[in-house]
Formats: sequence, C-alpha cells, structure tokens
Amino acid sequence: MASREISRDEIADRVSAYVYGNILTLAALVVLRHDEVENGASLAIVAGTALSTFAAHAYAERLGAEVRGAEHASWRVVLRDSTPIMSAAAVPAALMAVGALGWLEPPVCLRIAEAWVVLRLGLTGFFMSRLRGSPVTVRTWITSIGMATVAVAIVGVKVVLTH
Repeated sequence: MASREISRDEIADRVSAYVYGNILTLAALVVLRHDEVENGASLAIVAGTALSTFAAHAYAERLGAEVRGAEHASWRVVLRDSTPIMSAAAVPAALMAVGALGWLEPPVCLRIAEAWVVLRLGLTGFFMSRLRGSPVTVRTWITSIGMATVAVAIVGVKVVLTH
C-alpha cells in the first residue's frame, strides 16, 4: 500500500476524536466508585463508554463527510480517524483491570487513570503545535494548560447535568 500525505481534514478529524474521547473517558472515570473498580464494573463502564462513543462518532462523521462530499467519506477512513477515541480509554481500562485484579488499590487506579486522561488533554496543545509545524513556546504551554482546564470544566458540567 502506497504511503500518502494525510489531509488537514483528516488531521482535524483525529484531533476532534482525540479530545472528544478523552473528555468522555474522564467523565466516565470521575463518577466511578471504588467498589466498581474492585468488582470489575468500572472496566465495563470505561470500555462501554469508549465503544459507544467510537460508534456514535464514526457514524456522525460518516454522515457529515457525506454531506460535505469529502473524498475521505469511506467507512475505512472514518473508522481510522475515529480510533483516537479508543486510545483515550486504553490506559484507563487497563488500570481498571489492574484494580479489579487487586494488583493496586482501587482508589489509586482511579486517580492514576484520571490523571492520565487530564495529562493527555493537556498534551493536545503540544500535538496541535507539532501538526502545524510550530515550535514549542510559552504560549504552547499556556494553551495546553488552558485546553486541559476547559476540558475538565466540560467534564464537570456533564457530570453535574447528568448524574
């Protein structure tokens, strides 16, 4: 298969999926209880959040791409560009499994998983800077902290409005 340059639209779709997946993964994590980690329910919740978000996002992106008449409207491309949603939940799901197996205490697993996702959200500014070919500056750091703060605030709003 020949290598090709990824379009700006595809990069934008991946960044969108990355942020969306991390926000919803964090929203799933912050409402979990320690007993849900112990009995394995948290693993199902995190994995279920990732799978359902992935499916909904891919479906919506496919419809949107169809409306735009975009060249990258194939299911293969849409599914590939939606995979950052799954990556958002990979480490937290593994940590929920670690907690269920008793290898680490449930509260520790939850806090590490939450911190991991917040860190990923904070790295968004650095990824975007790299994708644009811009150097890392003080502004990159401030933007990244701001992006993580906004994402955490969105999680807070979601939790308050839905739980």
